[in-house]
Amino acid sequence: MLERNAKDCLESVRGGLLTPFKYLKSANEYLSSPIHKSIGREFVIRALNDFEKFEKQSDILRSLVRKAGLYPYLKKYFSFSEMSELDLLVSLHQSEVDPNFVFHSMQSRIYNLLTSGRNVVLSAPTSMGKSAIVDSLIASNKFSTVVIVVPTIALIDETRRRIQNSFGHAFQIIHHGSQEKRKMNAIYVLTQERVNERKDLRNIDLFILDEFYKLAYSKEDRSRVIALNIALSRLLSVSKQFYMIGPYIDGFRGMENLEKEYIFIPSEFNTVALNVHEYNINPNNIEAKNKSLNNIMRDHQGQTIIYCKSQKSIDQVVTFLDRLPITSGSPELEAYNAWLNKLYGRDWCYSRALARGIAVHHGTLPRALQQKSVELFNSKKVKYLICTSTLIEGVNTAAENVVIYDNKRSTTSLDDFTRKNISGRAGRMNQYLVGNVYCLEGVPSKSPTANIVDLPLGQQDIDTPLNLIAGMQSEHLTEMSKESLSRYTSSSDVPVELIRNHASYDITTIEDAFKWVCGLGIIELKALSTKKNPNSRVLDLLTQFIKIVEYGALQRLSYHYLDNQELRNRLAWYIYAPSHTQYIKERIDYIYQSRDGLDLRSEATDKELKVVRNIFKHSVPRALMLFQDLINYRAENFELELKADFGYLVHIFENSHLPSIFSAMEEMGIAVETLEKLVSERLSECSIEVLSRYLRINYKRFDNLNPIDHMFIRLALS
Repeated sequence: MLERNAKDCLESVRGGLLTPFKYLKSANEYLSSPIHKSIGREFVIRALNDFEKFEKQSDILRSLVRKAGLYPYLKKYFSFSEMSELDLLVSLHQSEVDPNFVFHSMQSRIYNLLTSGRNVVLSAPTSMGKSAIVDSLIASNKFSTVVIVVPTIALIDETRRRIQNSFGHAFQIIHHGSQEKRKMNAIYVLTQERVNERKDLRNIDLFILDEFYKLAYSKEDRSRVIALNIALSRLLSVSKQFYMIGPYIDGFRGMENLEKEYIFIPSEFNTVALNVHEYNINPNNIEAKNKSLNNIMRDHQGQTIIYCKSQKSIDQVVTFLDRLPITSGSPELEAYNAWLNKLYGRDWCYSRALARGIAVHHGTLPRALQQKSVELFNSKKVKYLICTSTLIEGVNTAAENVVIYDNKRSTTSLDDFTRKNISGRAGRMNQYLVGNVYCLEGVPSKSPTANIVDLPLGQQDIDTPLNLIAGMQSEHLTEMSKESLSRYTSSSDVPVELIRNHASYDITTIEDAFKWVCGLGIIELKALSTKKNPNSRVLDLLTQFIKIVEYGALQRLSYHYLDNQELRNRLAWYIYAPSHTQYIKERIDYIYQSRDGLDLRSEATDKELKVVRNIFKHSVPRALMLFQDLINYRAENFELELKADFGYLVHIFENSHLPSIFSAMEEMGIAVETLEKLVSERLSECSIEVLSRYLRINYKRFDNLNPIDHMFIRLALS
């Protein structure tokens, strides 16, 4: 058996040092070995990519494609003059969603297990085609109520679009808190937080948990891990069956302790091959990294994703690429860029990049801009997409090349698992058989230990956080957890129900917050219980409380210091702004008046958007809801005749000054600036479905909408 890899062997075929027949013979030997089958599959994929080299051996190659289980490629690369065994094989693996889509052997195996009623945890490479299985399960008509749990709102919208286009006629698609279930057949597409908020999740036929590895504790936001485990506990208690999906890992521990039978399938089934190029450049040698990036962009013309560790790193790369000429793109692109320059400034990283035919994607961009970046890239209107990990984790892209510019994720070094996840974005089944990965810095060494996902829900011990225990279903609590809960109940002044309702907060944070609330006087509590916009004293109290419970989020922006007035000022400006757009306009105007140099202006713009996205839309609303409940609990406990209600303020921050139904449209990809032109009392009372249909039919009739508004509506609702 050959010891060289598939890439080297193919180069030998191209150079005449190895015959195509011997190459295919090696592929067959690898495919015949259970432990080397993935290597054999790569040989076959590379042969298909160089099909002209193997035309004389096409019958052998066709047989190997079948042996490798790559049935979709049989239909694409080989023609059959008459009905044959291979024709029958292709027809047996056709998807129920689309007769033109053919399952490969692993997809077919997973689908058959699930339709037979088994629970499955699938760990497989990005290119394996896991979403096609989900769509086929829905199309099978075996499941009337399905819940799909995804990690981000961006993935809610991407999944919603896909499901809506295929099944909107037969199922109600529920993705927002304002929607009520109206049909027997319903598909919920939710984040873990939204699963925990809904009251109507019962009698679920199947739940699908995407990116299940996020169930384990990591260096990321611990509160989201706890929320996901609480969501899993709830879904396990009301669902007949589950299907969990994630990238390749070696093992999954903890589910067996919950008395749920399932089959764990770790599969390295690859439908594309990767060429990995390692440069080993010192991370601090920015000049060398930029030179290599320049050479890659010059020599490789395919769709290319450039991964960066942070927004600041993206800004540095865009600044380097500023030397590229301004592109004369389509009229739509030029109009979009002019719109960006007007609203966010021409010095902003996103605007400058787009002027050179480059899209940008990171977590604090407005959602409409994120989705437009992905659409521009996938439709090949731009060739390059510079992104952070927010795009890598699940958002659907079609790239031939991936450049890993930084070997970090924020300040943490990439481990082998994360690097593979990023690399998996290169290549795409039926589009790019061979992808290219360019690692500019040193590649992390493979961990000598197995990559195991430990499920906190299924491995409760003395260190299990109390907020997780409080949020679990009682049937999943161990005796140790029940004792922990009992001890807490007898010793704490804060009730378990309050902990359960605010499980995203650590117990010590809630207790510290309650002590602070108990230190407030009756005059302060009465001031906080008024429903009008906050006066100066109330604003001070709100700011102090938010700094107590959201210390970590504020620390990342240096807004956590007690004597820092930045947070208070921004809260006031936003509350009293007539609209979200007006607030942004005033902040951008101030940035351009007070700062010189495009780098400083771009960085300040990104920071302002980070405040809006992370602090205003997330941290502030959840802090206010906790503050409200703590005030009311204290008032009830001490028989005080007052009641706090921060619903109005929560609404302003959570919905960007829009009616909640229009905020749902913003999640779907319509820019806030466009939605503000559409708001009316009549439309605000519609359901999401009715408003979507109305806008889809009538948006061109609105005189106050411009072509960019049309673009956002068309992209979101098509």
